[in-house]
Amino acid sequence: MPAPAFPTSAMAVQVPLWHHYLQAIRSREAPRAQDFQRAENVLLTVLERVHALDPRFIVDYSRGLEAFQFALRSSEDPLDMEVPLWVDAEALLIEEPEATQPEDGPEVCRLGVPREGAGLERWTTDDIFTASSESDAKCRGHIVPSKVLCVLKNLLVAAIVHCKHHSLIRPGSLNAASLREEQLHLSLLVSSGWRTINFHVVPVVRRKLGVPALEGAQQMPGFPEGSLRRILSQGVDLVPASTQLWRTSTDYLLTRLLGELGSLQGHRLDSLSILDRINHESWRDWRPD
Repeated sequence: MPAPAFPTSAMAVQVPLWHHYLQAIRSREAPRAQDFQRAENVLLTVLERVHALDPRFIVDYSRGLEAFQFALRSSEDPLDMEVPLWVDAEALLIEEPEATQPEDGPEVCRLGVPREGAGLERWTTDDIFTASSESDAKCRGHIVPSKVLCVLKNLLVAAIVHCKHHSLIRPGSLNAASLREEQLHLSLLVSSGWRTINFHVVPVVRRKLGVPALEGAQQMPGFPEGSLRRILSQGVDLVPASTQLWRTSTDYLLTRLLGELGSLQGHRLDSLSILDRINHESWRDWRPD
């Protein structure tokens, strides 16, 4: 009687393809995190000088979510570096354009400076402010995103030159020539060892505002208790939507939500990393015939 056939090790163990993707992602996680930290430190050093030159722009050191976002995905897409404005958003007038409809997308608005507001004088200078041409009894004018971006760009150039002259950043780590002004952000390339990371420097206004979509999600089962409450308590960010308008930063809200879901058991974040990798390698450049 012939001996029973035993499967070879290659036949017995067939590792799913997603295991290979996950193994590759995890093998790169530590060096990627180190590269991000070095690049972030360079940019934070420059932003500290920006703040010294113009206190209206402050440095946000609580950037754990950006590191989380960088670790979550495997692609080399640009990362946002938010630069908060030192202004009390609750004292500003939030004016929604009349032509805007709810289905148009994220909420857009203009940031008005009230006539009776106290402590807002530095936000009514010509470099970032446009006086209202209308006879509005409440509003003096508006803080203009395009002007804010222009001021921030000039400050970044001056700060980079200062940091290089005083050897505060490594030679070659950042070049002012790479600073490009786009419509809604400033693109800046930062070298971290052999890796170059593209940051989108974005001015933001912190606002304590409820988000209806997330508030409704509190009624849905499956979310960690208290997670959405913590997200909502932090408010939202307003970022440039056009040369004149601001909008709610939905990307940052999504990253906060993913960070909370990452505390649950399971492979939710691993799955997102795998999909990002597949999208980067197989789907992004695909075009139908």
